[in-house]
Amino acid sequence: MGRKKKIVLILGQVLLFIVASFLVLDFIFPFPEHKLHRVSATIVKDNEGNALRIFLPPDGARRMHTDFAQVSPTLKKSLIASEDSWFEYHPGVNPVSIIRAAIANIIAGRIVSGASTIPMQIARMAEPKPRTLSAKLQEAFRAMQLKLHHSNDKLLEIYLNILPYGSNIEGVAAASYFYFGHDPSTLSLAESALLTTLPRGPVFYDPIRHPQQAAKGRNRVMLQLEQKGEFPSEEVNRNLKLPLPDKIRPVPLKAPHFCRMVLERSGRIPEIKTTLDYPLQQAAQDMLATHVARLRGDDIDNAACVIIHIPTRQIRALVGSADFFEKGYGGAINLAETKRSPGSTLKPFIYALAFDQGKLTPDSFVYDIPVDYSGYSPENYNRTWSGQVTVKEALARSLNIPAVNTLAMIGVVEFSKLLQKGGISTLNKTPLKYGLPLALGGCEIKLTELTNLYASLADGGKYRPLTFSSGTENISTQLLSPEAAWLTLEMLSSVARPDMNETWMLTRDMPEAAWKTGTSFGHRDAWAVGISGDYAIGVWVGNPDGRPRKGISGAVHAGPLLFDLLRMTVPGGKLPAPPEGSGISEVKVCAHSRRLVGPFCSETTTMRTLSGKTRLRPCKQCRQVFVDAKSGYRLSGECLDRPNIKKIIVRTIPTKLARWRAENNLEIPKLPPPADDCDLIPAGIAPKIISPAGNTPYLLRKDTPLKFQQVALKAEAEADGGILHWFLDGRLVAKGRFDEKLFTEISTGTHRISVSDALGRTDSVIFKVK
Repeated sequence: MGRKKKIVLILGQVLLFIVASFLVLDFIFPFPEHKLHRVSATIVKDNEGNALRIFLPPDGARRMHTDFAQVSPTLKKSLIASEDSWFEYHPGVNPVSIIRAAIANIIAGRIVSGASTIPMQIARMAEPKPRTLSAKLQEAFRAMQLKLHHSNDKLLEIYLNILPYGSNIEGVAAASYFYFGHDPSTLSLAESALLTTLPRGPVFYDPIRHPQQAAKGRNRVMLQLEQKGEFPSEEVNRNLKLPLPDKIRPVPLKAPHFCRMVLERSGRIPEIKTTLDYPLQQAAQDMLATHVARLRGDDIDNAACVIIHIPTRQIRALVGSADFFEKGYGGAINLAETKRSPGSTLKPFIYALAFDQGKLTPDSFVYDIPVDYSGYSPENYNRTWSGQVTVKEALARSLNIPAVNTLAMIGVVEFSKLLQKGGISTLNKTPLKYGLPLALGGCEIKLTELTNLYASLADGGKYRPLTFSSGTENISTQLLSPEAAWLTLEMLSSVARPDMNETWMLTRDMPEAAWKTGTSFGHRDAWAVGISGDYAIGVWVGNPDGRPRKGISGAVHAGPLLFDLLRMTVPGGKLPAPPEGSGISEVKVCAHSRRLVGPFCSETTTMRTLSGKTRLRPCKQCRQVFVDAKSGYRLSGECLDRPNIKKIIVRTIPTKLARWRAENNLEIPKLPPPADDCDLIPAGIAPKIISPAGNTPYLLRKDTPLKFQQVALKAEAEADGGILHWFLDGRLVAKGRFDEKLFTEISTGTHRISVSDALGRTDSVIFKVK
């Protein structure tokens, strides 16, 4: 074997030994990768990409992550040319640079040049050590490990994200924002040169404290880049004249409640681009603050609002309170996300579900008279009753009794399912725990979720999850039929507005609106939710500490803010058009009963129904009877063969309504009295006992005489029923007309109460007394 071959073989073996030793050491002492990925800040941005808020990491450093692709090519070129021009070729250390630096330092007799490559700088920043020969050797080893396990682009990304820029600023993303006010993708040559210079001496080259030194360092880098041919002279000369930054921008704190909510839901990730429209947010915040300033003179502390884009369900604005930094009024609480009693705001969905179940239409008659559901006796807000009203009127006037009756008809379980399917996450009890008070706000709901539920009415009855980040896939669920949703929305558009009289539609740019208010039990919360154009807006007003304020009202205190927000957000906004197709049909009904026209209905009207769903019964309230032409007495049976008989049409009313009207001294349509010499065949509706109630146990007090603990005897009966006879355990205890106030004493035990009218029609109930 020749001498040259031996030398080559020996060198090969040495090289192989070095490589094998390096790989063994790399396996035994792996690079601490976790030190390369420090916890960064979370940047919450608006829908235009502007920073709303920066949540700093636990150590308080202004550290913001950026991907390599998002960094300006100018900065990449500047860093590589200035710091490590052979970066793409060396294995982590540059032997040529080491030799050159060593010669320069020996000649100068001091350290005037370094040989650190970018990987070596990364290693030093990851594991800071005193600058000794041993530390340098370790840096070199770590640098080669970095080169072995990472691509060049990945190493540059790591480098760009951990460079120190002074004033607790780390990484080019943070430096670009706090020094220049924009992200690193648009850095100019002058800005890139300064960010190349600063890490060499963050204090010495601080552009705020030492602008002259910073300018010299920055310009030196640009001139070196010009000499190396990286940038043309014209561009360099133009950038040499640009000023340095004169201040460090503060950490932004816009839309604080919204940003905090986004952070809690998304977790700590480097960047969250949201759906917030900041100009709209700022305008809503100013408007809400103005209203709250007035409300505080009325002993109401705060308010919140949310604006949702209906087609996408994106939150475009959310104001959690009048002032986030205000103390004493719950300023830091996000009241748009706080659980509060919704008052009457759930009523539209009760009626909408009744439409879909085929049980009601907007023009159906419902009762507004006192009721008792096993001891639960709701009242209207003004403690008055209207007797019989249409569903449309009941909703427009926010009457409580019709809503409770309708909920009893459609079922609390079904209604609870509808709310949960519609995104209401706060219903954590069983439906029976809520019961019928659910119709009047006997639960807790967030303003954001309630407003999104209303958005479903304007979106063809489709529920879509609320979203705050752009690009989120939004899958819809059919909550209500398009027809039921539109009919409900139309009813809500007839609610009287606080901002205009009945001629508001003639006003230019005044938005059409469907809206509803609510006032919680105990005078604690006032709500107003409205729809116009592509937006759903919700407003809550009240005291964050739950302190009641007598007289608080959704219409008076929340409604004006709602309509100010609607005018600002959707001037001239329109309501959705009726759904296409034949889902809504016109049906002729009796004007008196709103049921299908019977043979004796003389007045008719048309009523919109849901095709294939609405179930209407024939009218039985318009009746034909036979009377004696002279006396006017009613005849039946064998008496119908008498001469001088004529037919007349009589309009009756339901027994429930008749009883209420009689108790309130209102006129009741009655059948002609029966002829004395003509036995009537019992017909019509039998009396129905409503007190005492079979499903309500009665309790006697030991300290009160029995004569003061009598139970009321009440029955619904037709006006032609005559005198009612009441029997307790087979013993006659009272008698009188159906509208008379009758009472009886009771004793402990199980009892049977029965009632019989003059025509022999009866009803009975078993009840218990303890």
